[in-house]
Amino acid sequence: MSNEFLRCIDGLESLSIIKEGLYKDTYRCLYKGRRAILSHYRIDNNPFNLDPKREFNLLNSIDGMILTPEPLFYNDESKISIVTEIEGEHISQLKDRKSLLSDLAKRLDSLHSYPVDDFDHTFRDTLMAYGRQMEQEDEKNIFTTAIDLHDALSDEAGKNCLCHNDLHPDNILIGEQIKFIDWEYASLNIPFFDLAYAIDHFVMTEDEILYFMSRYGIEAQEIDFEILQQTQKLTKYVSLIWLLILNKCYTIKSSEAKLMTSLKKQLNV
Repeated sequence: MSNEFLRCIDGLESLSIIKEGLYKDTYRCLYKGRRAILSHYRIDNNPFNLDPKREFNLLNSIDGMILTPEPLFYNDESKISIVTEIEGEHISQLKDRKSLLSDLAKRLDSLHSYPVDDFDHTFRDTLMAYGRQMEQEDEKNIFTTAIDLHDALSDEAGKNCLCHNDLHPDNILIGEQIKFIDWEYASLNIPFFDLAYAIDHFVMTEDEILYFMSRYGIEAQEIDFEILQQTQKLTKYVSLIWLLILNKCYTIKSSEAKLMTSLKKQLNV
């Protein structure tokens, strides 16, 4: 990233790298006296269909929910965004799991109920972009199964809502209240996707699933377990496709290779 450009961002100081990534470098900084996170996207080759301008505009539109980092600055030419740094603990560090699941469910209910009439990016758009990266016959078969499953679940759900789509523990912080970070994969999607993703990534027991869903607003007798299980299957297909694309771009980590092998085994592909 050009130091000359950084000097042109009025109010930016104290820049330190947090993570160098495949398509985004992340920095901690001070911006106009506020602790902030600067993201520099490198997406000339954009296999994951990312759009930092879309993400920044979305954060602006839902800022009133107090669920996201506050957007502070965006430059489309350089693909640099700055948002406030959220102070809080990662959800995996907390000991009161029941309270955690309750707060997570209630915040998801608020997110899924939030009106976003001016946002039209769908999860199907993302999946179709992923599909264009699937070149081998076995990859095409995996994608076809995933998109067919997505379409069947969408038809059954009958509606889309705003979803985060990447709610693993590292993207959830607890301070005075729960907040979600890293909204780059957010889109209109079926609400069960976020629920199924959270259930899998927090390895919820059967009792925890019932409690989590009840706090979301769906009582045990109202849960369609067939749709929930099929949506969990969809999340696994999406994770597998994401890893397959990642593996085309660079040498994946041993943990990522292990996960890919596990997903293939679970999905019998």
